[in-house]
Amino acid sequence: MDKRRLMGTDLDVSVICYGPMRAPQAHDDPAVRQHQRAMEVAIERGVNLIHSSYEYGVRWLMTPVLRNHPERHDLLHVIKAPVPDWDDDGFDPAKLEARIDDALRELCTDRIALVQWMWRCRPHEEAPRLTLLAKIRDAVGECFERLRDKGKVAHMGCFPYFPQSAGAALDIPGNRALIAYYNPIEMEMRPLIQDAAARGQGFLAIRPLYEGVLTSRYADHAALPREHRLAKPKYATAFAHRARLAAVLPEAAADMTRFAIRFPLLTASCASVIVGLNSEAQVHELCDHAQGVRPDDVTVARVKRVFDEMSQQEG
Repeated sequence: MDKRRLMGTDLDVSVICYGPMRAPQAHDDPAVRQHQRAMEVAIERGVNLIHSSYEYGVRWLMTPVLRNHPERHDLLHVIKAPVPDWDDDGFDPAKLEARIDDALRELCTDRIALVQWMWRCRPHEEAPRLTLLAKIRDAVGECFERLRDKGKVAHMGCFPYFPQSAGAALDIPGNRALIAYYNPIEMEMRPLIQDAAARGQGFLAIRPLYEGVLTSRYADHAALPREHRLAKPKYATAFAHRARLAAVLPEAAADMTRFAIRFPLLTASCASVIVGLNSEAQVHELCDHAQGVRPDDVTVARVKRVFDEMSQQEG
């Protein structure tokens, strides 16, 4: 498995990051063992970066795989940590540390390599988010410094939701990485990814397949079974964008899954793609697709032109 250095850190991470986002929450779900096997195979394939969140409710599924794994001390964990959460009254350092302590125990590790810090508030809009961040940014930086001194965490990254929030988050003391949705039809963060790189901060991409729209399995929104989750009207625009990509880029038309998984890695500062891996077959498919990707600004520019055209039409 190819690895890249996450800019601004000492972490050499696999270009595919294991994500359990769609793993079953129920202990008696028959798919539990399938998902555990997917995690085992991912590690066998050389995936050393593991993404998780207490919000997914699936770490109990991961713990047995990790507890006695011979490579568990070589694995790097990135965890979501939304503090403050939606209805919290400001930033609480004790709550953040408690979230990290829970993760250390459940993931059977001595240190969290990268904390995906998030701040939430209501309303979920740029203006109140920026106001809140201005109030808490120094306390957040100081908290992470203390946690590093304790040996509980190595680095801090930020998932900012919106572009202006991303720009402000890059200034948080000690921030080392931007973590954001990024794929051929979600490129709003492209300027911030470049800004982060100019500051010596790395990038991790989430949602490369846009919830399944950017795969070779489904090409026509109208042809989906009515009961399929992607048949909802809200996905019509995404499928239209997908069709435009396939019409303009032969590589996307040939194999959309392969193209979408490789796309974030065409940007040099993108170290890894965080993706849900739900079966052994999917692990092998996506790991194979992610091998041998080299930065390619020309292809990224072509995709960006399609993105800009589609955004103008939608506007």
